Amino acid sequence: MRLTDKHIDFIERSLTLYGVEDKALREDLVDHICTYIENEETSDFNTLYQKALRKFGGYESFQNLQLETNHQKFAKQIITINRLKFSMGFVVILLLVMSLVFQMMHWPYANAWLLAAIALSVLVILPIHLYFKYKLAIHKFS
Repeated sequence: MRLTDKHIDFIERSLTLYGVEDKALREDLVDHICTYIENEETSDFNTLYQKALRKFGGYESFQNLQLETNHQKFAKQIITINRLKFSMGFVVILLLVMSLVFQMMHWPYANAWLLAAIALSVLVILPIHLYFKYKLAIHKFS
């Protein structure tokens, strides 16, 4: 069967209606469904569309795919946030050590290193940590 743009729009809107929110996932599913329908010999779109839905597990499996995609995106965000927190923590420790060495050697700018470490902790690490806790709390309720 040859699909028209109207058929493809219908498939995309129905997937959106049933909870497939991620655009890349929706495009993949539309591509799979269209490929399946185009390889069939019958020309009845509705029958082939229902058959394709059953073959791919129905709308419930599409919603499960959306949930799995959301979990994978959240896991990637957590990894990125943890890497950023670790990097910033390393910089703060480095600044504190430099401040200590400068204090012990009575060199100038020792207080500047200490102030930079404190500022980095308060202005970067603390907001990142609070954002992480906020995202974690939202993810638990969704």
